[in-house]
Amino acid sequence: MIALAATALVAPALAMAAPATAHAAPATAKPASPVDALRQQFAKKSTVRMDEDTRIKVDGKDLFRYRQAGVLRFGKSGVDASDTRTVVKSDAEGGDSTVRVIILNGKAYLKSPLYDELLPAGRTWVRTSAPTAGGTNSVIDVLRPKVLKTVLASTKSKAPAGRVGGARTTLLRGSLSLSALAKVSPDAAEFARSVKSKKPVMLPWKMWIAADQLPRRFQSSFPMSGGALLGSMTITTDSRFTSWGGKVVIAAPPADLVIDEEDLTEDLPVTPDLTTTITGVAARER
Repeated sequence: MIALAATALVAPALAMAAPATAHAAPATAKPASPVDALRQQFAKKSTVRMDEDTRIKVDGKDLFRYRQAGVLRFGKSGVDASDTRTVVKSDAEGGDSTVRVIILNGKAYLKSPLYDELLPAGRTWVRTSAPTAGGTNSVIDVLRPKVLKTVLASTKSKAPAGRVGGARTTLLRGSLSLSALAKVSPDAAEFARSVKSKKPVMLPWKMWIAADQLPRRFQSSFPMSGGALLGSMTITTDSRFTSWGGKVVIAAPPADLVIDEEDLTEDLPVTPDLTTTITGVAARER
């Protein structure tokens, strides 16, 4: 936006001094790869809208289902802020839950019906620390350049596909080992330390790439054993990305509606967490 404003200010002077074709702003170089395209989004500090469905299945039946939707904002090195709403459906004790999370400047702001009775009158948001910004729930987070590069290196096929979010796409398919993913993803490294298997754990995936080289949809599957207690377990994630390049403002809630978690007299209810669920089940295999 700063660059555009500067161009608008100097354009009249340039028009007087040079032919019309001489002062046109240079076009952004076409990205050479999806990794290059993603890094261009970081440089622009733009946003993307995400709608993601994650399911944890045991013997083919849903145990947990996460639906996370909202906007992610990029900084120089990746997602640096987010505003998302997550609905968790569960057959476990506690049932369904909904939470809105704004992550900004190292803080997370949480709002959920689960918290209403714990908050003082007039307060609707809880603030806590957030070491990292929210991104995708997928074990394979393709919004990280190193992860995306590793995924692309495991491509086994490529073919024309239909439109996704209005964009014509190419469908890529492949399969990535958990050990290879762990080398470029801290979250995957945590999973890899928990999973004890003599055979390589393979993660099949599909990715729809548009002409601008940006992913429009990504599906992955994480098959694992739940041990004698749970049996066969599979974690599947279907992520859709739209409105790349937007300039959405992500702001913290009004201060008078916020209370710090440390000031509450009772602990907040714990909503199901994908990382904890996976590693907890994996640990029971030891």
